[in-house]
Amino acid sequence: MKKILLFVLAILFTTADAQEIQMYFPHFKGKTYNFVIFRGSDAKVVIKDTIPQDGKFTLKIPKEYAPYTGMSRWLITGTQEGGGLDMLIPGHDFSVKCTSAKPDNDNIIYTDNVEIPELNLFYKKQSEIFARHDAMLQATKAFTSKDKNYSVYEQEYRNQLKAYERLQDELKKKNDYASKFLPIVNLTQGIGTKIYQSEEEKARNAADYITNELDWEVLYTSGHWSGVITSWVDIHTLVLNNPKKFAADFSEINKKITDPDKYTDLVKRIAFAVNKSGEDRFLAEIAPIVAGSGKVTSYDGLLAAYVSGTQGNIAPDLTLSPDGKMILKSSNFSGKEYRKTLLIFYKSDCGSCIELLRELSVKYEQLKSAGVRIISFSADEDETVFKNKTKDFLWKDFYTDLKGLKGINFKNYGVVGTPTLFLIDRSGKIELRTATLREIEDQLK
Repeated sequence: MKKILLFVLAILFTTADAQEIQMYFPHFKGKTYNFVIFRGSDAKVVIKDTIPQDGKFTLKIPKEYAPYTGMSRWLITGTQEGGGLDMLIPGHDFSVKCTSAKPDNDNIIYTDNVEIPELNLFYKKQSEIFARHDAMLQATKAFTSKDKNYSVYEQEYRNQLKAYERLQDELKKKNDYASKFLPIVNLTQGIGTKIYQSEEEKARNAADYITNELDWEVLYTSGHWSGVITSWVDIHTLVLNNPKKFAADFSEINKKITDPDKYTDLVKRIAFAVNKSGEDRFLAEIAPIVAGSGKVTSYDGLLAAYVSGTQGNIAPDLTLSPDGKMILKSSNFSGKEYRKTLLIFYKSDCGSCIELLRELSVKYEQLKSAGVRIISFSADEDETVFKNKTKDFLWKDFYTDLKGLKGINFKNYGVVGTPTLFLIDRSGKIELRTATLREIEDQLK
């Protein structure tokens, strides 16, 4: 079981104007530093300054973010050795003092702080449980059931599973920021609320916790917002592989986040993670929920994938000429000669695209015989690169406007990464959005 790194915690006292942390680090005088707080995907640098010669300085939470409850990071900059502290800020002023040249949990003194020992105790309990669990697990694997001590190993193994469940109960009863933060850190380490051996059981447990128990307000200021959301998407796309379940879980999460800014950040991170996985069918399942939420005001960039080029909708028309005058309507993609259209967005130097185009050349005649027309759009911004790549294409419909991912067709289809493929029927409706030719072939069967 992976060990969890200890985080330094601190308590701030709320003032009328701002929250303050009084710092005293005399051995770091003259060094520059950044002070960072977390809000969803953003790590906001709210202070850049230099430690004075007496080592005393104040970290202030700006008024627009106060009162702030969440994680922060004080980082020494401009030196090779670096250094700094991660600090939990639950809304109170506090002070930190360290007269040592090598700060650690034993020589840093916190005033008006009660959560450090609490969280450290939880970390210690968890580490001890994991150590005993791993030892007993190895023992049950190393010895057969005939060994005289096997029953002892097996019983102790079960004891540690129960001990971990009791620890989770303690965290739920405590119900403060620190107790909610620990499970978030655990998620980033691949650890859920129960100890399982199979990857699928681990995935289901983590997905269930994220959907039903995770405190999204705590996650938003934890510094792990993007990581946990990406993990949730990966669990669904790589392990559970059930788009309907993904949509059902998202529907529950959708109810919990009412703030438009936080919700927009959430669905943007989901779109990024799904696009990276190449499993666009998952995004198609939640697109109606996102579009119907009323919480997203502008669908641009990554967010365009929820309203443009989604499975089940009519495909946008294609702009074929750089001047925008030559338009091919989606209802005419297939024409009279074909029954479906395979629309491909690629970039010549994209590794996955190179493999896709090679595979497409091999299977071109097979697709043509199946009545599939191929139209490709390149994100190339260099005309020479575009021409060198397309000279070997077996299909005749290939285009670029040399504007990269900012091109009109990429925007209209909500394409933010390559390769992205669309299978479109004769009426112009999108049957499938994906990143692989294999899924296109499966759809054609």
